[in-house]
Amino acid sequence: TIFTLLATFAVNAQDKPINPAVLKAKQEFEAKKSEAAKGDPVVLYELGDLYYFGKGTTRNYGEALKAYTESAGKGYVLAEANLGWMHWSGLGTGRDYKKAMEWYSKAAEKGHAESQSGLAEIYYNSRGLPKRDYVNAYKWYAIAGALGNKEAATFAPKVQALLREPQVTAEQKSKVEVEVKAWLDKYKK
Repeated sequence: TIFTLLATFAVNAQDKPINPAVLKAKQEFEAKKSEAAKGDPVVLYELGDLYYFGKGTTRNYGEALKAYTESAGKGYVLAEANLGWMHWSGLGTGRDYKKAMEWYSKAAEKGHAESQSGLAEIYYNSRGLPKRDYVNAYKWYAIAGALGNKEAATFAPKVQALLREPQVTAEQKSKVEVEVKAWLDKYKK
């Protein structure tokens, strides 16, 4: 009868073997979650990645945001960079360019080239700002490019060409070029 078939299907569904890779990922997630409770910023960041990518658990941007925020609160640069991206993209939170700028700035000051490029893009495209800021866009594109970010290295000369009247005074242009050199000299030490 139909009831016998349904009962057989229910038993077989419960007995279905679990993929070993899935089981291992779930076990690793649970272990990382327990370890993260101790508050280590690197482990918290790694837990955030597991939530972000859905490894061993269901993808959950809200939980990733929480883990990254706790890690970033302890100064972990990769978590700061990821928070910049999440606020920029609206993942796990509403899109907030000011928060993106805040987190990208923290990571950028520590030498994170992708955050520098993200920050430059905010300035260049006036995301959450009243107008474009060519001076700061150039500064961060030039620094990110010098630190190896290929997109920034390509874009920096284009923005530098915009460092002219009426957008930028000669004094502002000179000042930002000195700032870029000083930042890179200090970072290299």
